[in-house]
Amino acid sequence: MKRMCCQLDQAHRMKLLYTAWFFFHFLLTLSQCVAMAVEVPFIPKQVLIFGGNGFIGSSTAERLIEAGHKLTLVSRGNWYWDSASTVMPFVQHIKCNRRETMEQCSELKHYVANIEQIDAVIDFSAYYAETIQESLDLVHRKTKLYIYISTDSVYEVCIKNHTGPTLETDAVRPESEEMRKNFESWDSYGHHKLECEEHLTNFSAGNSALPFIILRLPDVIGPRDNTNRWWYYQLWMKLKYYLEKDIIVPKSSENRLMSMVYVKDVADMIQKLVQNSYPNAYFQTFNLALKETFTLKQFLETMRDQLNATNVSITVEDSPLATRMYPSVKLGPVDTTKAEQILQWVPTKWADVLRETCDFYEMAIASHYFINQRSDMIRMLQNYLTTKPNNVYRALRNVYGLGYPETKDEL
Repeated sequence: MKRMCCQLDQAHRMKLLYTAWFFFHFLLTLSQCVAMAVEVPFIPKQVLIFGGNGFIGSSTAERLIEAGHKLTLVSRGNWYWDSASTVMPFVQHIKCNRRETMEQCSELKHYVANIEQIDAVIDFSAYYAETIQESLDLVHRKTKLYIYISTDSVYEVCIKNHTGPTLETDAVRPESEEMRKNFESWDSYGHHKLECEEHLTNFSAGNSALPFIILRLPDVIGPRDNTNRWWYYQLWMKLKYYLEKDIIVPKSSENRLMSMVYVKDVADMIQKLVQNSYPNAYFQTFNLALKETFTLKQFLETMRDQLNATNVSITVEDSPLATRMYPSVKLGPVDTTKAEQILQWVPTKWADVLRETCDFYEMAIASHYFINQRSDMIRMLQNYLTTKPNNVYRALRNVYGLGYPETKDEL
């Protein structure tokens, strides 16, 4: 009988303990739900963008506008593609030509003088060291972060001592003055962009200690590319039946792997940096690129398959008729391990980039929003891919249903 009572007491104690445990976890879960239900007020960032109306810049501006930030764009006033409707109405625009001295940009100087703080400066357009130096002198006292958009072309003027994908640490100029000058003459673009990086780094290492992040990008692809390279290849394949020139890849590019980066991934990354998502990334440089690498021939073949242009042949020849619009560098792909580790860089898969970009340009060819861009492409096709310009109009009419009239070639 005593043993039974002890067993009942034990059962009662266990029941009380279980009830207490259940009640504790109920309260804990309830408190977590209440905490989640309390909204943290969103405070928009004050963002100053040098550029913002071109290919990468407009995509980034659209992303920041969507996130609710306050944007001030500094440019010469050209609005590319449809940025006049997707960006311009939602930002403060300051007209300023950075190729001239900053002293002439009175509106920009007034903006900086009268704003309390700039949360982030995004610099797409600095090309000369003097340009970025003037901008740093103007804004650094009120800026919390300076993001400079650079390029993998900087590696073309440096010494790389290994054969693997290019690392951020490979951006070291040769000690030989003669070799430096040779590299500068071979790739002036890479030289000037690296010079801008060097000025930013040295400026921050001085008395200012201005936090900066440098993003080095390979060839950028996606909708609204101002270089028209992707669209040119795409139309070449779609209209090939009406064009005389074949698609030939240079023999020198046959086995050369290349990196590319999707414009929307870059815009998303910049938006996260503006949100101060990765403060441990300050004072550092990062390569950004797709995970996949490919040769030019492989790149074109995947585009052809996506477009169902099965009758188009892509050959590799050592021929003066060969065309190479990608890549813009010779050192091969870049390594993105550092960005993956510090920035949690997870780019869009190549299959999705391919589909989305092809779909955009298939839409753009018939869109009334892009008449000027279509006219530019027509002229390019007429100048480089056929001796009978009217064939391009026939092709656009028959393939895309565009209303170009019947024309006759001159005898």
